Amino acid sequence: MRRTKRGFTFIELLTVMVVMGLLAGIGVPRFRNMKERSYQATLRSDLGTLRTAEEAYYAENLRYTTDLSALDFKRSSDVEIIIVSTDPLKGWSALARHAWLATPCMTSSGADAVGVESGAIICSNLAVPSGGAQGGR
Repeated sequence: MRRTKRGFTFIELLTVMVVMGLLAGIGVPRFRNMKERSYQATLRSDLGTLRTAEEAYYAENLRYTTDLSALDFKRSSDVEIIIVSTDPLKGWSALARHAWLATPCMTSSGADAVGVESGAIICSNLAVPSGGAQGGR
């Protein structure tokens, strides 16, 4: 009477490991790209909300502010926003950085929007497809 051993051969296990390695090699870079795009979307969202808060502040005070605490605005976690203004009566500019993203996003309004459309949110190009959440209001 012969006993048959149950289990997998070394070749079968090696084949499965190679296939899993290939799938991981394809999936990890795409996952990393998706994380970068989500961080960039957070920056765009915060800058859009900041733009609305600045305009509301201007409507009430006839000037812009560089003080975030004066605005009805709450930034996202891991986001740093710096607002500067050369003339608070005419415009402002803001730079937003995410703790986990190397490239910042910026927006400007009024007189401080030099070379770009006032209120446009500019981020350096990651792998964001055209027609995505680029610029605009």
